[in-house]
This record gives sequence, structure tokens and C-alpha cells, in this order.
Amino acid sequence: MKSKTLIIKKFQEVKSKGFIKSSRTGNTAIGKTFEDAMAIKENNDKLPDFGEFEVKSQRFLSSSKITLFTLKPTNPENANQILLQKYGYISGEQKLPSLHTSFTTKPNTLKGNYSLNLKIDKRAKKVFIQARNLHEKKEISECFYTFKDIELATKKLKNLFVVTADTKTKNQLEYFHYTNAKVFTGFNFQKFLLKLENDEIQYDIRMGYYKTGINLGKPHDHGSGFRINRDNLPELFDDYFEVS
Repeated sequence: MKSKTLIIKKFQEVKSKGFIKSSRTGNTAIGKTFEDAMAIKENNDKLPDFGEFEVKSQRFLSSSKITLFTLKPTNPENANQILLQKYGYISGEQKLPSLHTSFTTKPNTLKGNYSLNLKIDKRAKKVFIQARNLHEKKEISECFYTFKDIELATKKLKNLFVVTADTKTKNQLEYFHYTNAKVFTGFNFQKFLLKLENDEIQYDIRMGYYKTGINLGKPHDHGSGFRINRDNLPELFDDYFEVS
């Protein structure tokens, strides 16, 4: 695989540079800075970032979970807005509704009123977002993903390059030293479904409203994502190795 040799070579070049000044601020800074150093053009399409590889970056001491992909539910078309309207809660000085929650196939508890969980229907080949009113004990399963849409979203993960970095701050600017990398090849969708079924993949909903600026009060969808503990990441692939 030509791109595997090239991405490893480019990573080692970036690593040799030591600490690099961040290209932007916020949570996406580490990924954008690495992409810039690797000369990767920023994209939101369905193609991998670098040749045949999707690239992901994490701070060395960050949360152990890594986002595999973000994807809005298959049905209905405005599923995220429906979830926000039905199960959102008031937050912030503007008193606008938000819905920030995480769950697996095990139900969580959302502000004492609802529980949310994923429900896998292998016969229908769908993953439902199941809601239960804790007071009425009524289950609602109107929003779902098809296996087909999830599998399509994971195509970018066929080969994955995961980088971790040490960080430091100088004059209020963040710097990254990309020190470690892992190469994963052969993403297995059936293994993904098994992990999902065994509560080892977490589903995040991040819905809210703009709190400032010209978009004040308008819905802001940060994306619904599937996340896994990075220690379990190798179990989704046929092979992986570390780059020194």
C-alpha cells in the first residue's frame, strides 16, 4: 500500500520538527494543526484524508474515547431537531433548549424525565434511538439508522491513522509535538456491530442553539457521533501496528 509508506514517512518528518504552533484554537486545533503540517486539505466529504487513510489526532492526556464518525439519523429527515424538541432541556443565560447526552444500548437517565438508549434490530437492519418516559414507562422508537447508512459512513475508516501529541502553552498559544502514531487496516463492520451490541461503543448527541452573534437562537447541531475507547480500537480492525 503506497499511501501507508508515504503517511508514515510524512508523520516522522512532522515528529522530527518538535513542538508546532497551533493553527487554530479549541478542540479541533490538534487535528487541524497536524493536517496543516502534513499538507492535508481540510474536508468534510466521504473520502479519506490522506490517500487511503482517515487521520485522527488526540492530545496525549485527553479523554480515552475517540470519535469514529458523525452521522445524522437516517429517519426521519429532521430527526435531530425532533430529539431536541422532545427531550431537550433549558440551559444557559438565554434559556434556550439543549440536548447534550451520551448512551449505549444500556439506557441512561436524562434530567430525571427520560432515558435514552440504542436498540439494535438485526432483522430490520436498523439501529433505533429509543426513548422512554420514566414517568409513563412509554417507549418511543421513531428515529433510527439503517445498517446501510452506518456502513457507508464507516467506509472512510477502512484504514485509519491515529496520532497522539504532547502539548504545551506559551504566551497563551498552544503547541503540539506529535510523538506517537498507530496504523489500523481493514475496518470490519461486523466487529463494529458486535461492539455496539456489547455496549462498547458510545453514542453522543450534541444539539443546542447559537448563544451569540447573528445566529442567536437558531439551532446548532454539533453532530451525532459514535465513539469508542481508544484501547478497544484495534478490535475493530483486521490489523494494526505502532509507528516509532
